[in-house]
Amino acid sequence: MSNALAKIEFSQEELVVIKKQFFPAGGSPAEQQYCFAVAKELGLNPITREIYFVPRRQKINNQWVEKIEPMVGRDGFLSIAHRSSQLAGMETTANIQEVPQLVNGRWEYRKDLLAECRVWRKDSDKPFAVQVSYSEYVQKNNDGQPTRFWSEKPETMLKKVAESQALRKAFNIHGVYSPEEMGAGFETAGGDLVVSPSIEAEFSTVPDRGKEPGPEPAPNEADDGWPPIGPTPKQGDQPKGEYTLADIANMLAAKSIKYELDEDCGYIAAKSFTHKDFLKSIGFRWEPEIKSWVWTGMKEAA
Repeated sequence: MSNALAKIEFSQEELVVIKKQFFPAGGSPAEQQYCFAVAKELGLNPITREIYFVPRRQKINNQWVEKIEPMVGRDGFLSIAHRSSQLAGMETTANIQEVPQLVNGRWEYRKDLLAECRVWRKDSDKPFAVQVSYSEYVQKNNDGQPTRFWSEKPETMLKKVAESQALRKAFNIHGVYSPEEMGAGFETAGGDLVVSPSIEAEFSTVPDRGKEPGPEPAPNEADDGWPPIGPTPKQGDQPKGEYTLADIANMLAAKSIKYELDEDCGYIAAKSFTHKDFLKSIGFRWEPEIKSWVWTGMKEAA
């Protein structure tokens, strides 16, 4: 059974783009070298959102240690599988079953949502199977409730975990994990990574500038780590609620506001604390669950 992965080489121009736009600010040369080496070894391109470089804050012996780790979305693992020419099929199901859970120090059978993924290879007569449970992987807010997307799309999120694990198992991929598995957030249909607020103390998309993690400030009490852009450009007489996704994306780009676009779901999530009034004026609303301003084409309530 062949497990060889096609490596990738980045040109100097690509490396410049990756370092500037896809590598977190503040990363050391050693971290860059490590992350790029993983990407090359797996044959995954960060420019096409096949692999992400995620800043992680981890508390060790009461000290916060910062590091940047590569993470691969389910589609990145699927890309490796397709390039191997050995993928013969994949089937993922989800249903409710009774599973053993440890409750107050005792094992009990309780109902849980389970996702199972089976991956077939052309050079193997048996599938590689993985089962994962909702209670083990659900991402939660600080109040202990499931985050918005784990609440609204639990089956979709859990299937991504099962598929990532089954593809790694079938194609002998080691050392990298998906954001859904690690509680780091989730990958949108457009290939962007939305960081989970429940682990914001450990993961961040914003340069830390040496501060200890603390409570999330109100939207108008902190900045997003990027320099101020200047006055809001005139948007014409078009009323909010009548913009298209393209209109909103263009306006955000004009102010250099970082955003994540999901055309399938029809929304844009923007990460900025210094442009509150501007974002509200074009129809964004603050979503505390994902610590982002979100636009869905609907007018903001007065």
